[in-house]
Amino acid sequence: GDYLPAGDVQLPTAFGVVSVAFFSAGLVWVYLIKTEWDSVHKIHLLMLLLVFVKATSLALEAIRFHYLRLFNDGFGWTTAYYSFTLVKGLLLFGVILLIGTGVFILKPFLSERDKKILFVVLPLQVIVNVAMVVVEETPPGTAGWLTWRDILHLFDIICCCAILFPIVWSIRHLREAAEADGKAARNLERLKLFREFYIMVVCYIYFTRIIVYLVRATLACRYTLISTIATELATLVFFIAGGYKFR
Repeated sequence: GDYLPAGDVQLPTAFGVVSVAFFSAGLVWVYLIKTEWDSVHKIHLLMLLLVFVKATSLALEAIRFHYLRLFNDGFGWTTAYYSFTLVKGLLLFGVILLIGTGVFILKPFLSERDKKILFVVLPLQVIVNVAMVVVEETPPGTAGWLTWRDILHLFDIICCCAILFPIVWSIRHLREAAEADGKAARNLERLKLFREFYIMVVCYIYFTRIIVYLVRATLACRYTLISTIATELATLVFFIAGGYKFR
């Protein structure tokens, strides 16, 4: 049988292909880490872990949709997929926050202000992700389903905006340092890097959390594959660009 809606029939193949792309990117990152081991920071290893967790979550999602298509039941693959997705969400926000604060790059430790952002955003992201799982597993026709989906999406955007603050603080710190000491060239180079990272994060959030959401809401059900592929490709580009900038 084929139990998936028309727009989801190709999802197993799409997720499988994108998963291979992420695994390939991860293997390239492994090679770069091995060849540049002397200049590797802990953040580079966290970035590697994030890529492989993301690739695994996509592979699990491909398998899950495959079984949903054939048997209308994801069996144990659904639990595995949601578990990896939760870890992936935490790692993604954690890595962006750590890069944004400049830890391992500009300074060896987190400031109290950085820790407060970290301890607020990460637990909130866990709550939002768990609630999203509950909503996704609830039939869309259930009373209040659309309202809860929109509320959780709003909180997800708030989490995304919160992780921008450490990047802004790092940019301001670097600008002040460039004006104050004799290492202007080095600080200006880092300032440029963090400004580019800020723009990358803003574009990624705007595209995946707002543009794709609006497109998905306006497209017919049979075209929902387009928004899914767009999100995953944007994430792949964001990972590759981030890895290139902070290699």
